[in-house]
Amino acid sequence: MSVIAESAPRRNVACPFCGLVCDDLTVAATGDGGLQVRAAGCHLSRKGFEKSAGTAVPSVGGRAVKRDVAVARAAAILGASRHPLFAGLGTDIDGVRAAMALAEHTGGIVDHLAADGLFRNLRVVQDSGWMTTTLSEVRNHMDCLLVVGPDPSATFPRFFELCAAPTQTLYGSVAPARRVFRLGPPAAANGTGSNDVPSIELPCPLERLPEAVAALRCLVGDRPFKATEVAGLSIARLREVAESLKAARYGVVAWAAGALTFAGADLMTQSMADLVRDLNQHTRCAAVPLGGSDNLLGANQVCTWQSGVPLRTSFGSGTPQHDSYLFATSRLLAAGDVDALVWISTFQPVAPPATDVPTIALVTADTTISRPTEVVIPVGTPGLDHAGQIFRGDGIVAIQLAALRAGALPSAAEMLAQIAQALTADGARP
Repeated sequence: MSVIAESAPRRNVACPFCGLVCDDLTVAATGDGGLQVRAAGCHLSRKGFEKSAGTAVPSVGGRAVKRDVAVARAAAILGASRHPLFAGLGTDIDGVRAAMALAEHTGGIVDHLAADGLFRNLRVVQDSGWMTTTLSEVRNHMDCLLVVGPDPSATFPRFFELCAAPTQTLYGSVAPARRVFRLGPPAAANGTGSNDVPSIELPCPLERLPEAVAALRCLVGDRPFKATEVAGLSIARLREVAESLKAARYGVVAWAAGALTFAGADLMTQSMADLVRDLNQHTRCAAVPLGGSDNLLGANQVCTWQSGVPLRTSFGSGTPQHDSYLFATSRLLAAGDVDALVWISTFQPVAPPATDVPTIALVTADTTISRPTEVVIPVGTPGLDHAGQIFRGDGIVAIQLAALRAGALPSAAEMLAQIAQALTADGARP
């Protein structure tokens, strides 16, 4: 049953279903006990808030059991494990804290389901640093935007609405005149061109983006350039982008590293950071690395402040050891380097990866798991079933999420704490 009175919709609700964490939604209860997004939503928020609360029960080996039985079996699996992996980590701050504590207790490894994109960006920060800005700065000050890569509208649906064409800024209802360029594969019909944003599309295959970005750096720096086209784009079109960014009062270069799925993507994020640095020789420019869905930034923040190093860290030696390659979920499972998997996904119905190792899945009630799974414990979604905090994709603020409906599903943090307590009670771990 919803905790929102049907006659009183709740306003300024924060949405946990993408890295933007928009906090201006209006959500109301429906007659059947569900929720409905009444204003300021998108396809992701509507799908997330309006899904059923679910009545799934825990299972062990595919057989429905009581929650304490599932907890006991999960504790037994971890007690027998020597190299457990805590992955997915799509949960709120408290859930990540609980997972980190259990990983440290069992000598486990922690990784996030979206960490590939995170490390394409973090390597740039580690190697040379970068100049970034916040979503609020983009909304209020940006007058020229270059988006590199696939149209972000599918994964960050309101980015253009809120940042490229806001109806309200700190300076009232009149935003600066803005130009928007998008360099990458063709946009969807409802992508960049929406919201009456003057936009210029520069179609470019994903794998050829590094060439185009390198050309832009040459043009921004007035370096000798003899080619007449690069990556299928004329130099005249690329020059227009370069000159517009140089002439801007506040330029922004944005990309979603998680969508850059090609060899050498790490080098391209470095090149885009260098492009921003080059532009600052002429004007003010900043980068906006789009990301943070499933509380990716929050998970990395918790891991960093509790262990001193980012995600993809092992506690197997007794002290935190970080390696973004060795401790990646896909590599660990493919190589058979772990003997248990704890998979956590509380925002999206993402099933654990296919593996033969014993798996403990803490997932939403609507998650479909096709493979036999040792333990499945349905948990609530932060911002719907219980309160919590997650970090916005620019890593600047932690947004408070409210409980919008009263349900029987526990939080991931609660279940992980119960597993830890059962593990300690059994004496399986020191």
